[in-house]
Amino acid sequence: MKKLVKILLWIVGIVLALLIVVSLVAGPVAKGYINNHGEDLTGRRVEVKHVGLNLLTGRVALRNLQVYEEDGRTPFAGFDTLDVRAHLLQLPFKTVNLRHLTLSGLHANVLQDGERFNFSSLLEHFSSDEEKEKDTTPSDWTLKFYNIRLSHARLHYSDVSSNKDLNLPDINLRVPGFIIGGNESTEGGLNLNFDKGGHLNATANYDADKKRYDAKVDLTDFSLRNVEGYVRDIIDLDEMNGNLTAHLTAGGTTTHLLKSHIGATVALTDVDLRSDRDQLAALQALTVKVNNINLEANSFDIAEVHLDGLTATYEQWNGYTNISRLMKEKDTTEVADTLESAEEPSAPKKPMQLHVGNLLVERCALTYINHTLPDEFRFPITNLTVKATNLSMNGDNNAQLRATLPGGGLLMVRWQGNIDNWKEHQELFLTVKGLDMKQLSPWTVAYTGQPIEDGVFGLTSRNSIQSSMLNGQNTIDIYNPVVGKKRKDIKAEKHLPLKAALYVLKDKDNKILLDVPVKGNIDSPEFNYMKLVWKTLGNLIVKVATSPARALGNVLGLGGDNLEFVAIDPTQRSLTSEQYHTLSQLATIVQSDSLIVLHMEQRMPEAANDTVARFYELRNEMVRRYLLEQGVDESQLLITTGDPVTNNEPTGYAVSSAMKLEE
Repeated sequence: MKKLVKILLWIVGIVLALLIVVSLVAGPVAKGYINNHGEDLTGRRVEVKHVGLNLLTGRVALRNLQVYEEDGRTPFAGFDTLDVRAHLLQLPFKTVNLRHLTLSGLHANVLQDGERFNFSSLLEHFSSDEEKEKDTTPSDWTLKFYNIRLSHARLHYSDVSSNKDLNLPDINLRVPGFIIGGNESTEGGLNLNFDKGGHLNATANYDADKKRYDAKVDLTDFSLRNVEGYVRDIIDLDEMNGNLTAHLTAGGTTTHLLKSHIGATVALTDVDLRSDRDQLAALQALTVKVNNINLEANSFDIAEVHLDGLTATYEQWNGYTNISRLMKEKDTTEVADTLESAEEPSAPKKPMQLHVGNLLVERCALTYINHTLPDEFRFPITNLTVKATNLSMNGDNNAQLRATLPGGGLLMVRWQGNIDNWKEHQELFLTVKGLDMKQLSPWTVAYTGQPIEDGVFGLTSRNSIQSSMLNGQNTIDIYNPVVGKKRKDIKAEKHLPLKAALYVLKDKDNKILLDVPVKGNIDSPEFNYMKLVWKTLGNLIVKVATSPARALGNVLGLGGDNLEFVAIDPTQRSLTSEQYHTLSQLATIVQSDSLIVLHMEQRMPEAANDTVARFYELRNEMVRRYLLEQGVDESQLLITTGDPVTNNEPTGYAVSSAMKLEE
């Protein structure tokens, strides 16, 4: 018995000795083989400084391995240490069990030139031209990986054709356990630093038995400069600054991924976008808090959106804007090919359900600049604030807007309406107070050829849409409007006597109060809100400016209905007291403004002879003399005799008026 035990011990000792010898010899042999035949195996020169193999512990260690580019000199990828430990005795039981895997100091330099990468030749080397039928038979092997660590890895990506690059100088990955073919739980974590600022930390857990996962991602102080090159593919920017911080959570089952619960808090701060060294937009802070996103239901439940300190400029030229000018053109041929190769569209998605608990926009400044007008129009809006609660796609919503206008003016807006079915119901109440009218001068120059030199503008607008029908009530309140001389270098779009009309419409306190109703069907192809406003204003201006006597009579409290015709009997030799009183009223109207020209056209009977006609000429002179005695300037007076009228028409003076467009 003792002899048998000795024999067994000798056999075990010999086997162990052989394993040790093999382990000692295998490392250097493997190192030499890799260094000498690496290019045959991979198509690239491969160099390794140390290979260690221990069959007793199942450990394999490689140190300082380097793979080179196709030129055999430029480093492509490599690592400092790869240390793997496995349970070799479980291999006969179809189980791969790695107790430990550590990869430290991994570094790779990925280059892209068009559609080709610097590792494309590696893929081509291992690819086969022969098509192999896929084996769909389930594998009965179990793969177990424990204590997986990737430490201090470095990755550099560069696109030489578009001058884009991305540096990840410190990547760390930790996976305590990962099972394929079993029912054990898996967890892992990843953290990395970005070269231009920012840190990412991600953790995930997976229960293979319940097929349930939970994941969390934290992105801290991520500098937008890291993706500056990619944004330049779309927008022609010279500089982009800002920081992004995000906290994302997701959970659900792998069998129903679209039903996953997704929550997030995203904060964007200190954003500055510049082109040609001019600031396009700046943002102090944007915070979005998401309660839940359900992709299957197309539902987005957002708790809060807070935008603070946005500054932006929108400029418009003929045919383009400062935004469209920044957008880079895409290859339309490539886009068409992509569309043709796209798969058939899937079933239509469910209507989007959006809910925003609180929306707050504050301390914003927006500037609109229009270069299409004869004079540049620049309109800055500051201190912009928007507030809304419980916004949704369906049902009525409420929102309020407040902003400061040029010259100390104030803009206030209240809105109630449906977003999804907006044509069915909308209520908009808008108030403008204290706007400096000189700011609007470029528009009046473009439309009428006349600049505005002074005045304060106010507007109250109530607009309602019910079943596509617009009903708008606009009240315009203007104080001390002053219109300059007509510009001879401007071909006005509208020939409106603006200067004359404003003089007529002003009351004794130098104010104008107008009602401008706007109605129409918004579904009509010819519907245009501003055209309706200008049409209404234009008709009013023309009507008032070409017949100001009635309007001024009402403004001055003289009445207007009895001032458009002064009836005189053909046999009447002199004027009555009532007729003198009417002439006095007309004199008062003319004297109210030096731009008014009073035209009195005498109508005589068709059967009047020459003697009677001379008598009517004397009457004209009598009326002229009386009006001059009342203080009317002769340049503002025009008295004529018109064509004879039939016996059925009244005789007397038809009163009309005109305005001097320029003094």
